[in-house]
Amino acid sequence: MARLNTSSWTRGGTAVEAGSAAEAASQAGLNWEVAPVEIQAYRMQAVNQYEMITNHYPVPRKKAILRLDKEEVIGVVGDKYKVVQNMEVFNALDALVDSGEARYSAAGEYNNGANIWMIMELPNGVQVANDPHAAFLLVQSSHDGSGAVRIRPIIERIFCANQINRLITKNKANDYTYTMKHTTNATLSVQDIRAITQLTYQSIAEYEHTADVLLNRGANHVRAREIFRKVWALPSTVESKPYDLLTQGERRQQTLAYAARDKAWDIYQNSETQSNIRGTDFGIWQAVVEYADHHASGGAERLAVATLSGRSDKLKSKALELVLA
Repeated sequence: MARLNTSSWTRGGTAVEAGSAAEAASQAGLNWEVAPVEIQAYRMQAVNQYEMITNHYPVPRKKAILRLDKEEVIGVVGDKYKVVQNMEVFNALDALVDSGEARYSAAGEYNNGANIWMIMELPNGVQVANDPHAAFLLVQSSHDGSGAVRIRPIIERIFCANQINRLITKNKANDYTYTMKHTTNATLSVQDIRAITQLTYQSIAEYEHTADVLLNRGANHVRAREIFRKVWALPSTVESKPYDLLTQGERRQQTLAYAARDKAWDIYQNSETQSNIRGTDFGIWQAVVEYADHHASGGAERLAVATLSGRSDKLKSKALELVLA
């Protein structure tokens, strides 16, 4: 199906055609390893007006993570941190490919490799308003202590490449995410991954139910404008105060919020991606998702990282909560 926008993993990584995790990692440039190394602090002191000496001091309970192919430090972690190599994470995925339960789709890194990820597409998606959606597993890990090994379902509305990382579920504590901390001796098993695959299909059913509810809720222009105002809410002292009376910080705050609301409205009112959902609460929600994935400030690469890392999930979830209220 033709796409109006480009998926975050295409913008932020490399599309792959691979029959194994090793091939996928090689195509995406992820076939490198890391090593923990000791850290030292140093202080230079003058002995006299002609000489300097350097004193070195070991840094306790901390280690640097060295990326071996570049000989660059990409993170500092505690001494209990367990290094998990890229291929330790990815190799366990081959069983899903061999059985036909998934295929490798894309992979990449950000923060100079401190964060790595791989996308696997599942064979079964869903149709919402005659609009194809694809289902994926997003497998992530980090080398800087910023996050655990995580596997979570992704649902993508194909035409607009809107990415749903998280739904508000009946049980809000269940976000369908598998987590393995770097401070444990756990290993990623095929059984774990298969369990997450089943959870992905549960999340698809949840998404389909949510979409059906929202598609059956008609929405006029007034409601759309009001939802966008609440998504990008401003303090009452900033919302309607004349621009000339605002502080410099308040001016920036107001300008950014107004611009985001206007862009979401433009998507909702004019984008081709709204042709089959405009006039519904589902359309309002998808306009916010599309803004977050493709139109927020910062450029294509930064937006891709925000989507893949989940930084934009808060905005999408806020919009969903508002239209479901």
